[in-house]
Amino acid sequence: MNRTFGLLAPAVALTAAAIAGTGAAAAQAAPAPASHVVASHVVSHVVPHLSGVFQPIRNVGNNLCLEPTTPAGPNSPVLQEPCAQSGTNEAILQGWETQQLGGSTYKFVNQASGACLFAFVGAQNGAPMGLDTCRTVSNEEFDAHTTLPNVSVLESKIHFSDTGFCMDVPGASTTPGLQLQLFNCNGTLAQRWVVGFPPPTP
Repeated sequence: MNRTFGLLAPAVALTAAAIAGTGAAAAQAAPAPASHVVASHVVSHVVPHLSGVFQPIRNVGNNLCLEPTTPAGPNSPVLQEPCAQSGTNEAILQGWETQQLGGSTYKFVNQASGACLFAFVGAQNGAPMGLDTCRTVSNEEFDAHTTLPNVSVLESKIHFSDTGFCMDVPGASTTPGLQLQLFNCNGTLAQRWVVGFPPPTP
């Protein structure tokens, strides 16, 4: 079932995402503010097709996990949802492969889609998190400021430098189905993530 909001709306303005080495820009739909995006929780059939080590990314403050909308793929918003049990279709949606690009810089590949975690619009408060095709683009790079797996922040590296904007739960909300965003890095639990560890046992 498609969930229409934010990144999927056809009538919204387009903005550019910086792409390395090409001088080109990929047009992406600019969504409504992330704090207003809430979706009902629906999981369609997902078939695991990627090999590798995939683990959830879980927020420290509310214990919810990152999950793209379904069908997962480029332009799917990334939401917070209750963490799934291993072996379920939803656990595949919540599976992320951590790829180290150098030092403490990483990108994250979604197990269900093969697409990468992506910061849309730009380095600014409220910039929504979603998926996009994995490629060499700064919007897919994040500085964990530590070696993963670990508990860390995920600071956006748009334009291939630390931006001061971190992946964030809007308003530190505990509401499932809320789209994640970038926000000024502030050290709160809403910006702390458990990355690269297996899900807790029930």
